[in-house]
Amino acid sequence: MTSNIRVARAASRLQRRLFLQALGLGLAVPTALKLARSALAAPPTAQKRFFLMYMPHGVAPEHYNPQVMGGDNTNFVLNDTNVSILGPLEPYKSYVNVYQGFKYPGGATHTGIVSCLSGVDGNGTPETTSPRTTLEQVIAKGLGVTATVLGACSHQPYGLDDNGKLFWNGTAIDPQKNPASAADSLFANLIAPTAGPNPDVQLRSDLLGLTVAEIQALQSTLGNLTTEQTKLQRHLEAIQGMQGAAGSGGGPLACTTRPAMPTVEQVRAASAGQVVDPSGGNDYFYQEKNFPLIFQAQLELVAQALICNVSQVMALMPMYATCDFDFSFSQQAGAGAPASGWAHHADLSHTGYQAASGAQYNSPITVANFNPTTRAAFAGAQLWFSQQLVKYVVQLLATTPDPSAPGSMVLDNTLIYWMSEIGDGAGHTTASRIEYPQVPAYLPLVTIGKAGGALKTGQIINYGTAGDSAGVIATDRPAGDLYLSLAKAMGVANPTFPDATGPVTEVLT
Repeated sequence: MTSNIRVARAASRLQRRLFLQALGLGLAVPTALKLARSALAAPPTAQKRFFLMYMPHGVAPEHYNPQVMGGDNTNFVLNDTNVSILGPLEPYKSYVNVYQGFKYPGGATHTGIVSCLSGVDGNGTPETTSPRTTLEQVIAKGLGVTATVLGACSHQPYGLDDNGKLFWNGTAIDPQKNPASAADSLFANLIAPTAGPNPDVQLRSDLLGLTVAEIQALQSTLGNLTTEQTKLQRHLEAIQGMQGAAGSGGGPLACTTRPAMPTVEQVRAASAGQVVDPSGGNDYFYQEKNFPLIFQAQLELVAQALICNVSQVMALMPMYATCDFDFSFSQQAGAGAPASGWAHHADLSHTGYQAASGAQYNSPITVANFNPTTRAAFAGAQLWFSQQLVKYVVQLLATTPDPSAPGSMVLDNTLIYWMSEIGDGAGHTTASRIEYPQVPAYLPLVTIGKAGGALKTGQIINYGTAGDSAGVIATDRPAGDLYLSLAKAMGVANPTFPDATGPVTEVLT
């Protein structure tokens, strides 16, 4: 018997079994045929996802900079202090890149929020008349999809002001503030959960169970086929991968129903019937006390939307650039209350650094030259953002099998970009500096995820630490170079950014 005949007979048996089972479960003949034929299709291509998260007000470098071991930028630690802002990412370090030595065009202090993601020079002022296209929109356009832009208290209650104009698609984008409304829109085409069994979910389960015996019987028959004749074999292996993942506890393999989002539903219930006052402070979604829950709900929504592929490109802005919410809830053990107060912008981020005992202008360059206790409260506030990102997004994506690519996790095919509009919170830096006494300060720019293997991860990208007499690191590259690289990793054919000089080749495979 020839190999071609064996393939035809094997395919016929599998297709007939699937067709009869589908009919037995009540599907119409056309649907049953389509389902049976899909068994002979090539395995699906991994779906890439992109998520951009903004964190306001920069960082305290002494509680942010990774500790590199022995000059090897692939051997580093993210949790070297008790309030290390990047510490929650330590278990996922193989997915992480930290970028040092980049600068934003124009802009000064928080006004740089207008241009930091677009590369259009703001000339040191909040100039908002020039059309701009920010990173997430460039990627979305390049992929032919619509970006989902979310915001948790992303501007003043009265409307979108300059300090909230982070995302642009020609003009500034007003982010969707209500995660429940966004969820209803994104998951509109998915079946709502019901008390009884869902026939589509049951069919999927039955088909996976049905093909176990078929796989075992066909493996030996197909074992000696040539590369050109192994299409069915690849499909059977894909089913095996799905079966293994289905029992791993990593979450659903496909979203045939709307996923559970308890935090989103908490916000829906809490905000129901609230008076919305565009000119004042009665809007539930801009009240300080509601911020932590809203932010967590937005992150929960992001994770489920990426897993289900209902949105391929997402962005989230928690708080606007000068937001002064009380962050006492983020206090870490031993941090103590700051003398200036708990307001996130004016008090915490503006806390000035202090030199460590014995640190001098000619000391070796290291974050150890700053007193770590001085800005522990600010570090704790920024650590809270990191903790929420890991808890609600990174951890879930890292443990959820990818429905579009059996054998991999969603984070393998996702690219998360985490950034801020300034570097040192007190210095309001928009470029790399060596701060007195000899502490390197960079823009906090981090990626998490492998973008389907297009991104080399697990490394620190550094473009120099030596500063001039004013502490300026002249080797900085424009942030547009990084954006160019991230867009290419996402599969955008010809991305452009006004300030870009070329991709960061160290991170592209």
